Amino acid sequence: MNIGFQEALLFPLRGGFLQPWFLLLGLTALIPWFMGSQQPVAYSSLAVIPRDALSTLVDRLLRFSGAAAAVCLSLGMAGPYLSERWVERVGTGAHIVLLLDRSSSMSENFSGRYLGGNASESKSAVARKLLAEFVQRREHDSFAMVNFAAAPIFVLPLTQDREAVLAAIRAIGDRGNGITNIAPGLAMALDFFDGQPVSGSRIILLVSDGAARIEDTTREEIRQRFHDTQASLYWIYLRNPKSNRLADKPANPDESTTPEYFLHRYFQGMGVPYQAFEAENPEAVQRAIAEVEKQGNLPLRYLEKQPRQDISAPCYAAALALLLIALAGKAVEVRAWNG
Repeated sequence: MNIGFQEALLFPLRGGFLQPWFLLLGLTALIPWFMGSQQPVAYSSLAVIPRDALSTLVDRLLRFSGAAAAVCLSLGMAGPYLSERWVERVGTGAHIVLLLDRSSSMSENFSGRYLGGNASESKSAVARKLLAEFVQRREHDSFAMVNFAAAPIFVLPLTQDREAVLAAIRAIGDRGNGITNIAPGLAMALDFFDGQPVSGSRIILLVSDGAARIEDTTREEIRQRFHDTQASLYWIYLRNPKSNRLADKPANPDESTTPEYFLHRYFQGMGVPYQAFEAENPEAVQRAIAEVEKQGNLPLRYLEKQPRQDISAPCYAAALALLLIALAGKAVEVRAWNG
């Protein structure tokens, strides 16, 4: 659910009880007020005993402690909680969507040799490792993730939960499949910014070792959505020595044989902040991510959804403190007169 900043600031604290019928036990709070707090002590003539203000105060304190303890115990047993809510936070950073290529070629190493399940040298494994380090360094950023091959896969919405982002990166796996189809992945990545207030930098970080032709109508739609969302695009192009460089115009004008060059030209012509990095080895990938890390440090206001919070513990703690007062009074109770 999307929620605006004004809604979040006015959103009241709400709560409830998991087992509200336990609140009926709170009626036992009436017992101390109708029953004596101490056992009576026989005396020959009450008339000769002066009124003692301190004793009256202690008696009322003990009655109140017993009644309040009963109320607190009933509240704790009823399972009170605060409902989930939105909290506004302020930091410096960006909203970053990680758009990761999961085509079969990502299972190759940087020399172009297919590795299959080898986790340490494939382009996918290198990207995974370096992106995880990048996420850990960006303390105030919000991250989302989309994987794509022939079709995009929604992985994670924009969140500040570092453990969730790192778990999503680790879950990518090494074995890719299918072809590289960037357009649907870009469209899904842009969806994360729809309806969100513009705050901080908005970055789509595309990590891919290839490209595919984008239809003219789709090109215009993507261009317009980049302008509407005010998003920037960074492309880390994982190329092997056999691949063409993005800036080298191919001799063959057929876009199907050299899609990376034409996609790069299209990105350059969108009229939005765009930068491409060609990475031919893990060190180059690391340098590219470090360059992206320098970007997007604008003031960032964002909403964080807080889960439902159990507040029964304070009730039990208050009940314990009140019962200790009652027990202390019981311990010093005079059971018989001396003399």
